[in-house]
Amino acid sequence: MSTKNLEKASMTRISRRDFMKTSLMLMGGFATIGSGMLRQSQAAPQMATSDAEVLVAIASSFDKELGNLKAPLDAPLSYEQVDAIVRRAISMDTSPKALKKLIKKTDWVVIKPNIVTSRSNKDCSYWYNGIAHPGQETDLRVIKSLIGYIVENCPPKRITIAEGGAEWQKTGATGTDPNQTEDGWTVRWPEYDNLSFVDIVEEYNKRYPGLVDIVDLNYDAYRFLPVPDPKGSGIGAIQRVGAKARDASLFGREVYIPGTGTPRDGYHIPQTILDCDILISAPAMKTHVCGTTLTMKNYIGILPNHPSGVVKKSDVHNGDFQKGFIDLFSYHPADYSLIEGFYSTEGNGPQWGETIQHNIVIATADPVAADTIGSTVMGFNPSDMDYLYYAAEKGFGKFNSDDITIAGNQIESVFRKFSRTSKDGGTGFIARGNRSWLVKDNSDKQADWKVYSSEERYIDFAQCFGGQPPASASAAVEVHSKRLQKGQLWAGADGKIEIWLNNEKVLSMEGSSGHRLAEHKIDINLKERANRLLVTEERSEHGFGFTALLCNEFGDGLFDVSYRIPERVE
Repeated sequence: MSTKNLEKASMTRISRRDFMKTSLMLMGGFATIGSGMLRQSQAAPQMATSDAEVLVAIASSFDKELGNLKAPLDAPLSYEQVDAIVRRAISMDTSPKALKKLIKKTDWVVIKPNIVTSRSNKDCSYWYNGIAHPGQETDLRVIKSLIGYIVENCPPKRITIAEGGAEWQKTGATGTDPNQTEDGWTVRWPEYDNLSFVDIVEEYNKRYPGLVDIVDLNYDAYRFLPVPDPKGSGIGAIQRVGAKARDASLFGREVYIPGTGTPRDGYHIPQTILDCDILISAPAMKTHVCGTTLTMKNYIGILPNHPSGVVKKSDVHNGDFQKGFIDLFSYHPADYSLIEGFYSTEGNGPQWGETIQHNIVIATADPVAADTIGSTVMGFNPSDMDYLYYAAEKGFGKFNSDDITIAGNQIESVFRKFSRTSKDGGTGFIARGNRSWLVKDNSDKQADWKVYSSEERYIDFAQCFGGQPPASASAAVEVHSKRLQKGQLWAGADGKIEIWLNNEKVLSMEGSSGHRLAEHKIDINLKERANRLLVTEERSEHGFGFTALLCNEFGDGLFDVSYRIPERVE
């Protein structure tokens, strides 16, 4: 890479420990600034990326390189400004997997935007509370700009815009209201320069006849296939159909009992997704009960609501939906990701939150790195995202930021703390928590400590001891912090519980009417390096388990913290 390109890209490397070392270690986050903002280390300008590393480009509306098109991060923008930001982000990716290096002349390129709803449907979530919510959709100006970049720099054989809408049907199709005159493809969006997707296709086909088209995935031919393992991870389907959900008011939303349900056989996948050569995921930045919905969550749109009734998009929610959309992602992992924030959703997303403007674009060939950096920019700790762990375990990309190089803006300069999901219908987004502990039967003086790794944040002693739980048990873990820091312990338990931190009793609860997530919130102080966390609990008629989350006042997992199995417990 030339010195000129390096200066243009302004590359810096993030410094953070590996999140995924072993099942016994949950690794923490970036260095913090203030109350959770993330710092990138200042790497030498000569640094380039190797094939084993990943480049993520971040462009924004206030980049000085935009000249007179420069604008504040929350300013309304023209198409000319959006186009400049999109092209800048893609161009700053000078990695071996840059977009113009990926696409060949013989390729069929599919662009997957997020068109979950359509303003043509007056009863859909776009009009929730009678107010327009453009942050639910991928900005059409971004799709127009992306196609323009492709046809000018790496023209393929065919470009398709593909989506399977959840809240609208194609006009004129079987089963659609015959009085419907517009749909998600034909309706014009005033927020996006009054563009429609049909307008975009027609504009490019005037210059490049037959190059660009639309495929509605709800009406595409499909094939039923087992969930593949494209990266050779040894992991196929991870979602279990009919998994039993825990009570949201007691355990949090979208929490499932491990081992319940039946392994999924596979999914009905549109042939466009299966057969295309290059698939680009182009989502808007939105919040969700799982934290963020970006590159990978965008794949729920590939599961069709097929008129035959054989396939229903809601099928992916028949179990842990995070595992579901990683299953869907497995059929054709995104070859490239383009995340945009021009209109975004925060709060009770992805459909009922507040629309905000955050004028940035993130571009990379690594989907896990894309969602890791995107989540961080939105103020989330990536180590709190279950779906990032699943994706990294299946080999879809880098979750270890030591392997990620950033071109363009530093994270601090484009950081915005998106508000979290609300608590309506149960606790909203919350820290993932430590999942691996040393556990011991307290009633047996000769019993040894053993390692127990849980699929959920709730540590179920009953499951741990094979259905024959003792009267009392203990769990221990070593909490390593890179610095002195304050935080909170959010705890809940089924029975009598005591929690000790560094030999100080921080919680003693004599009895309980059953587990309640974050029933107790205790201020704590962590020392630099090792901190000892010990939990003891007595079995009760309500159950036998606990949660103990180290987090901030918002429920986000603490940064600069890792959990390790101690060599011994005093």
